[in-house]
Amino acid sequence: MSESCKCGDEAKVQGTIEFHCEKCESSIEKFEIKKPLKVASIAAILAYGGSQFIDYAITDNRYPMSVEYAVMDACVNSYASTLSYGAYGSKKKICLCALEETMNEISYIRYKVDEKGFLGAFRENVRECI
Repeated sequence: MSESCKCGDEAKVQGTIEFHCEKCESSIEKFEIKKPLKVASIAAILAYGGSQFIDYAITDNRYPMSVEYAVMDACVNSYASTLSYGAYGSKKKICLCALEETMNEISYIRYKVDEKGFLGAFRENVRECI
């Protein structure tokens, strides 16, 4: 889709960006952008695709809530006798720290395949969180 200029020539879509000194107004840097919509749309598609990949592959390390709850419940309530309110709160913080660290190390898929490996990593993380 090309349009004509008022002079009859074919119009070319482009833009110029110029950086200049505020004091003396001399040009510091100047560059042209050709077909800005095409460049912007490609950049937007790549950025969106990249963010989706990062979200899925790297940051999406949550387990199902029922699994997270069961692990936390087992960790916090594993002591045979009653705990004071302060000791319970401290234990809960340690268990939460250990669960978070273990989830960062071991994906949910790996957890389902190797529960003993998960428990070993969880115990080690409990020791590190104390």
